[in-house]
Amino acid sequence: MTKVRQMTILALLAAISFLLMFALEFPLPFFPPYLKYDPSQVCGLLAAFSFGPSAGFLVELIKSILFFISGKSADGIVGATAALVAGASFVVVAGKLYHSSKGKSLAPGLLAGTLTMTVVMVIANYFVFLPLWGLPTSQIKMPLILAMLGFNLTKGVITSLLTLVIYKALQGKSILPSIEAQN
Repeated sequence: MTKVRQMTILALLAAISFLLMFALEFPLPFFPPYLKYDPSQVCGLLAAFSFGPSAGFLVELIKSILFFISGKSADGIVGATAALVAGASFVVVAGKLYHSSKGKSLAPGLLAGTLTMTVVMVIANYFVFLPLWGLPTSQIKMPLILAMLGFNLTKGVITSLLTLVIYKALQGKSILPSIEAQN
């Protein structure tokens, strides 16, 4: 695959990721309304699986910058940064595991990425993001921690399932390269 084609695909994935976050952000039932889901991390995962973890990170970075610049991030730079931390922790870990296994299966990477994102976001929200939003750690109680835990696990599972379906469909159409094609 030529560098130009790879850069074009990554640019398209970043643009689609931004549009998904911009247009399809919504709260999930049973979680606080400020915890919103969007399927944009699917694009970061597609990039990480096809071109490596750094490509997935790049898609997540561009998406978060565009989302912040768009003005739609109700939480400004803190919200855009939280989205970047969540997306990056998910796609980098998933992409690294997938590539280290020589592309045998997406599932272990998706599982590890989901768990990593969940742990990272509970810790980052507790110590960084919630205090930046004006909620001191002394006021963060177990129900909120459990909500963050459940939300990120749910988000990871939904995103993983979407990614499995879309990656396999795109790979079958030779739109995205497989690891075997790169070696």
